[in-house]
Amino acid sequence: MSRALPLRAVLASAAVLTAIAPMALPAPALAHSPAPASSAAGRHTGPDVINTRAADVYPEGVAWDPTRRAFLVGSALKGSLSVIRLDGTVEELAPSIGMVSTLGVRVDTARNRILVAYSDFWIRQRLEVGDQPPTSGVAVFALDTGKLQRRIDVAQGLPRTFANDLTFDPQGNIYVTDSVSQILQRIDLAGHVTPVVSDPRFAAQIVGLNGIVWHPDGYLLAVRYDDGRMFRIRPDAPAGRKVAEVDLAEPLVGTDGLGLRADGSLVVVTNSIGAAVGAPGGVDAVKVVGSRDGWRSASVRSRVDPWPVGGPTTVAVTPYGDYVLSGEVGTVLVGETSDRIVLRRLPCPGPVLHGRDAQGHFTSSTSTSGKGILR
Repeated sequence: MSRALPLRAVLASAAVLTAIAPMALPAPALAHSPAPASSAAGRHTGPDVINTRAADVYPEGVAWDPTRRAFLVGSALKGSLSVIRLDGTVEELAPSIGMVSTLGVRVDTARNRILVAYSDFWIRQRLEVGDQPPTSGVAVFALDTGKLQRRIDVAQGLPRTFANDLTFDPQGNIYVTDSVSQILQRIDLAGHVTPVVSDPRFAAQIVGLNGIVWHPDGYLLAVRYDDGRMFRIRPDAPAGRKVAEVDLAEPLVGTDGLGLRADGSLVVVTNSIGAAVGAPGGVDAVKVVGSRDGWRSASVRSRVDPWPVGGPTTVAVTPYGDYVLSGEVGTVLVGETSDRIVLRRLPCPGPVLHGRDAQGHFTSSTSTSGKGILR
């Protein structure tokens, strides 16, 4: 791979991001070379690996779109949104929204929305952004058309800000992690931004609170990248009782993205990408974490360590299995180039039987058999 850094040539002439009109950058050249599927994609089958290519995309976030039966990914380089289909075809869905990275992605089918966290934090590590103030927010796109509907600023004038991941609750409220702030933000359906909680345990110099999911029992689970601590957050609890640290059997250092399965277990993707900008990181691995006490404590049930593809960032839970994204984000951060994108399915250690008990809590029973590097 070339040592040349394409970011400056591509983005240096871009206009300052404004809250009124999104800036359009040149659309990336997209191509694909799908890997052979282990079986033809059908109702509950899909390829083990989707190995494709798309120039200048470098996706960090991914979500499953059941309406297209495809993946939606952002772009750490271009601030755009693209579709990756099961056959490896890549096409742009929404053009760049500015000199930002589009990071965490969620699909809200009930409200015909695609929710995307964006920030210029990574861009600022490599480029001069002129007089653009530190930028973080949530972009809302129409799910059916991909059209940008609104941008919601969550930087709130902070001198340092890094909107990184997001999730939403059954009422449509959006929750956004800011990896350098101690504030967790909530956005209601009207677009109003309010702090859920301010907790010094969230703040960091580079990458702190990162992956976040909504649990159907009414709370959030979020993990710090740098030290691997997990938090259980109840947004509507009384002040002083909103946040509890989950007692982990081992820290989940380097956690980037999370995916909550229907059986109540959590897929945790870790990496060492942060080392490129001086952040403590973990190893390229994927772990399945479970809890028997409502996420007051948790332990690793299985893991793939190391993950076969370098630089995994997050996971999409789909009807075909859990697909882990490696979009070469670490490559672009160290000034190299690549157009490779890999979505690799997490192997299952055995059949999983899941449902809810009489109290409505998740229950599951998983076979302990496993093969290869799954343990």
